[in-house]
Amino acid sequence: MVNKLHSIRLEVIVLSAAVLLPSAALAGNEVRYAQILETNESVTGVRGDGGAGVVLTGSYQNSGETQGLLYRGPLYPTKMGTIYTPVPTFSGQTVTSSLFYGPNTFVFDRSLGAGNVRVVGSYQQESTGSDNYGFIYKGPLYSGTTVPDGATWTEINVPSDLAGGPVQDTIPHSTMGDLVVGNYDLVSAPLSTGNAFIYNIRSGSWKLFDFGGSMTNETTAYGIWHNGGNSYTIVGGTDYHGIQEGFLVDYDSVSERFSHLTLYKHHLVTHFEGITGTGRGFNLIATTATGAAFASVTVKPDGSFSDAIWTPISYPGGKLSTGNSVYKNVAMGIYTVQGSESFRSYIAAVTAPEPR
Repeated sequence: MVNKLHSIRLEVIVLSAAVLLPSAALAGNEVRYAQILETNESVTGVRGDGGAGVVLTGSYQNSGETQGLLYRGPLYPTKMGTIYTPVPTFSGQTVTSSLFYGPNTFVFDRSLGAGNVRVVGSYQQESTGSDNYGFIYKGPLYSGTTVPDGATWTEINVPSDLAGGPVQDTIPHSTMGDLVVGNYDLVSAPLSTGNAFIYNIRSGSWKLFDFGGSMTNETTAYGIWHNGGNSYTIVGGTDYHGIQEGFLVDYDSVSERFSHLTLYKHHLVTHFEGITGTGRGFNLIATTATGAAFASVTVKPDGSFSDAIWTPISYPGGKLSTGNSVYKNVAMGIYTVQGSESFRSYIAAVTAPEPR
């Protein structure tokens, strides 16, 4: 296994000047907030795109349907970047809605080709209603239904025979290196209808989560970080102890073995949704029973994870803030406003002490 501390090198904990948020948004002495994107446009994922640029994934509303959205440009202000709205395209299917997650960029995977991205997500089609199908997109950013030359949309769905029953939903959430992580739901099951999966793009193989030898403990996988070689770190949530807790776990893509499983339940953490390398460990974003929370952990000499240092995230004046993704030391998600059905995406730059 490649040493995590040596390999986590591309993202650092200090924001560049181009990403610093206005001082007027200062909340206390630890978090600076700002709005990004437009009303009812969600942010679900982020990856560095070189220099001060990023690629964001998310969604927007179109005629009452949720549709996938991509953004390329500075993290703040997003009005200086470009929004892309490609329509997932599959032979013989009429796509009615979609939601984009991920992404990965040429900065982190040279095999993508300059300017290209890999995006994962889910879509619904006209003939099957509310069932969700997973996909991987690889190629340049674009809008509309005309797929650029060399670009590919690939459907991926957890095999029913592997899952132990008919699969109704496959929802990929994040991709890095050769892997995709996400969740799936069964049509019916006696104890649980959902679990997490890993899909290996290179081999086309699947690995289902079985913490404690069980696939019925509502495990979810939302974020993945490639440490180098065959070493990955994955985050999500699980009922492994009978209550939903956030987890970090290492995964070896060759042996297909998990290690260093660590559970976190600060303020009833339900799951981690994003992960980014810091050089000493990881920054994470969580959804808790009381809203969003930013967490920093280090990797110990034996490869295990430290306790986390937590910073609550709550957009000023917002009714509820979710924690959807994290970039360097910037948390992001959406928030709602009392008395309104609309929502906005936000970023929150966190200055917090390093964990020990």
